[in-house]
Amino acid sequence: MNIRISYDSEKPMYEQIEEQIKEAICNNEAEDNEPLPSVRQLSSQLNVSAITIKRAYADLEKEGFIYTVAGKGTFVKLKHIDTIKERYVTDRLNELKDKLDAMKKSGISRADIITVVEEVFGKK
Repeated sequence: MNIRISYDSEKPMYEQIEEQIKEAICNNEAEDNEPLPSVRQLSSQLNVSAITIKRAYADLEKEGFIYTVAGKGTFVKLKHIDTIKERYVTDRLNELKDKLDAMKKSGISRADIITVVEEVFGKK
């Protein structure tokens, strides 16, 4: 799992970390019970505060993506992954709807939006 931080992003660093771990899990790039880097390791690797990593891990654990065993580490949790993936996809689609609504209100045409979608996904 390769995590990268964009220091000029509007998203807080802990959210960037969460998103990338969620994407890796949802894209089957992580195995069940696969260990994640320790807070200290990931903090050093990304050159961010350990508090930032702890926040990301706490949020991910609360959402069911990972679990922690005291003295052993933090691990990927795939027990209820179908439900988690479904919720993740629903959340992303809701974010897209919100962005599309904002674009529509700002006068961006449907044709322009479809052009961008086709650039991302390719034409049929």
